[in-house]
Amino acid sequence: MLFIDSHCRGLGYGSMLLEFAGRQGAVEVDVNEQNPSALAFYRANGFKIKGRDETGRPYPILHLSL
Repeated sequence: MLFIDSHCRGLGYGSMLLEFAGRQGAVEVDVNEQNPSALAFYRANGFKIKGRDETGRPYPILHLSL
């Protein structure tokens, strides 16, 4: 998961972190299902939903992969 301060969103920091993580070999990410802007960001960057955390937690997690 990447976390960007709300005051810094839209300034390219998420893309820079995602690019750095990709250079390190990262191809999977988890995102809170109730965070539609984060999900849209990852999907716009080529990630697809591969699974969903079914543990019954109040904030389900989606597992995404390139």
